[in-house]
Amino acid sequence: MKKGARPVLLLLGDILMLIAAFFIMLELAFPGTVSREIISSHLPPFVIIFGIWLFVFFLFNLYETQSAKPTIPHLRKIGIASIVALTASTILFYVVPAFGITPKTNLVVFSAIFILLFLAWRRFFYSIFSIYFRKNVVFVINSNKDSACVEEVMNYIETYPQSGFSILGTYSSLTEFLKEKNATQVDTLIVSRNALKETEDMGLIYNTIENILDLTYAYENMLGKIPIDSIDETWFLHNIRGTSKNFYNIIALLVNIVVALIVLIVTSPFLLIVALLIKLEDKGPIFYSQYRVGKENKTFKLYKFRSMTMDADKSGAEWTEKNDPRITKVGKVIRRLHIDEVPQLWNILRREMALVGPRPEIPSFEEKLRKEIPHYGLRHIIAPGFTGWAQIKFRNARGIVESKEKFEYDLYYIKNRNVFMDLGILFRTVIIIFTHD
Repeated sequence: MKKGARPVLLLLGDILMLIAAFFIMLELAFPGTVSREIISSHLPPFVIIFGIWLFVFFLFNLYETQSAKPTIPHLRKIGIASIVALTASTILFYVVPAFGITPKTNLVVFSAIFILLFLAWRRFFYSIFSIYFRKNVVFVINSNKDSACVEEVMNYIETYPQSGFSILGTYSSLTEFLKEKNATQVDTLIVSRNALKETEDMGLIYNTIENILDLTYAYENMLGKIPIDSIDETWFLHNIRGTSKNFYNIIALLVNIVVALIVLIVTSPFLLIVALLIKLEDKGPIFYSQYRVGKENKTFKLYKFRSMTMDADKSGAEWTEKNDPRITKVGKVIRRLHIDEVPQLWNILRREMALVGPRPEIPSFEEKLRKEIPHYGLRHIIAPGFTGWAQIKFRNARGIVESKEKFEYDLYYIKNRNVFMDLGILFRTVIIIFTHD
């Protein structure tokens, strides 16, 4: 089964569990007397509730294959998502009572039954796909430069056995692989750059192995980022386009302006309170501005609510550390809730930033990162973002190594960006803010 089919299967299973929970709830509420009239009066609102649960679970990334693994973090995420979905369902019935029924007990019973069925289904999914339907995979690596990339992919496969692969081994060349291993036992071959050029037995390879994947593609598909050390300029020519997505660019611009205006207007009373608290704490300025590097390497002033002491940058710009002593008391709160970032909506209205994109860097940091990270300047072919793929998949970078990994996520976004991906990132950013995930 292809990897892309597994999230779909998770979704279909959840739909079946919702339907089962609905009929079990009706049987418990109306034992032995469930009629067409009862079903027809309850089904329309509960279909909307089905949609609410599925949408909330999507926002919490519960349709990624790795979420099926029964770990404490995933169970915690399921618990929070269930509370959000139940709250939204309750609001549907009691704030907008247009369905003729207000199932106080039935709604709770339905939710409890569905959660139990959901957990059972996810456990079944994990048990089946971590043992069966797994394809034997072999890595052929002919460059030490690709070793770190291979290690990450192998670690992903071993951590998430339900992903669909079972590792048979690694080889330094196709010739070595053909000599030492029966190729008929292998379903998928993952090869690094130029590995296919080192053998004359290409006919045998293609006739006996179902799938041959480029290491770069496998890394991107499994991890959601681009391996910087395993690509060259040719990859960029084939995969990165800065200005050709004209329809997307128009839609994104309209969404940026509308959303920025709405958020600023709706939150303005609360933002005034935040500004007052910042001023009262140390009598310093409310806003903090700093030059950042934007699209086409143009610098612009980025605005934030000040969350650090007034002399925080007296020694020059520095990466923020965990529990940084320069952060004020008010700053700790507004940073945790990301409120300090809200003034950047003004940068969005000025078209210096977008809602979604790579985070803009300080010029002095940018200079260092360009020297250490290959192709780093390519992140500036699009506007920097208020949030981004790297922000929901990774943490704040506090050095060269972490900045390099964030750039791999940025490249993935630049290559694959579209309206639906942007909406998903925006929704998940909101979830992260309120769950501190």
